[in-house]
Amino acid sequence: MNTTATAASEQFHGGNAPLPLRLAQRAFAALAEARRGPTGAFRLAQLRSAARRTLSALSADDHAHLQRWLGLQLASGGAQAADALRLFARVDAALAAQIGAALVRTREELFPAGTGTAA
Repeated sequence: MNTTATAASEQFHGGNAPLPLRLAQRAFAALAEARRGPTGAFRLAQLRSAARRTLSALSADDHAHLQRWLGLQLASGGAQAADALRLFARVDAALAAQIGAALVRTREELFPAGTGTAA
């Protein structure tokens, strides 16, 4: 079964994601946003710590959903996605590698070869 990258998970449609997944999404979104502006080392350490804590509370299924969600968030980022992946690698190297692989697949789904819109 081939689904598009933007197809929402039917299980979580309408904001029904489990609380640990929502908390992890918030923590990683805050960490990704921190790379955009001047953020002190202490604040970055706080954000990484929060992301690490929320990641450890996820089930295997929620972990996969988080990877997919982060891949979608970073899909149109280009060089900014590489910066975010470096930050994520400081939280969990395996997660960053999995997001990087998901990012490649997501970009291929969103920007098929030959459309001229791939980043």
